[in-house]
Amino acid sequence: MNIGHKFGAGFLLVSMFSLCVGLNGFLQMDQDIGIGGALIFAMYMSPFIFIYGICISWLISRKVKPVNPGKIGLYMALHGLGGLPFAVLSLSSQSSAAFLFAAGLGAFLAILFALIELGLLYITKKARIGWLVLYVPILAYLMVFLIGQVQSAPPPIDEIGDIDPGYSAREAVIFVTQRHGQEENGGFPAETGKVERWELFGERFTRETVIENVPGEKETYYVTLMEKNLDRQEVYKTTYLTRENELMLHNRVSE
Repeated sequence: MNIGHKFGAGFLLVSMFSLCVGLNGFLQMDQDIGIGGALIFAMYMSPFIFIYGICISWLISRKVKPVNPGKIGLYMALHGLGGLPFAVLSLSSQSSAAFLFAAGLGAFLAILFALIELGLLYITKKARIGWLVLYVPILAYLMVFLIGQVQSAPPPIDEIGDIDPGYSAREAVIFVTQRHGQEENGGFPAETGKVERWELFGERFTRETVIENVPGEKETYYVTLMEKNLDRQEVYKTTYLTRENELMLHNRVSE
């Protein structure tokens, strides 16, 4: 068992869990599938897997060679013990439940890492083509990205059914969100009355687009991109003043 199998297992494990985060929005109502959350999760998870996890696995493999069923069980058990220190990431919460959950998650990830590594070792021994399994996450990331791009694209103005002459409120919302509302986690909705919801690192967020007429000015609007952190009870608002083919920042506030 060489270090290449460990790096391959780490890549597959990080990809598996980060893609679950990206797919989470697709599985929840009123959310789009997105690559942003997946990549952020992968960025935070990678150091733990590729620095700590692979080093611990390498030390274990020097003492225990999983060449028979008895050794395989010991090999996975030692990985589980090696994953328990993952709980240190929860110390800032000062919660015993969070500490136990993080410890259990670390042990689970470490055991899963060992299983993936053993599986990768098995299929690559059969034929060199077994390494092609590492291309599967890359294709999955690409698919998530393409689906997210399709879902986040606002409908053409001529398909919305807006028959009002001049610069309408719907056109204003689309104009602003296309330029300043397309970020990770699906961005701000390109229509009013729709609330986008998602979770990131255990905290719940919503995004909403609000529009109002500028008093005394025809076909001129204030469009506000409003983001709420439901757990911290924080609200962030960015308001733009827009008229046809014009856009300027009006104000930013935090509440």
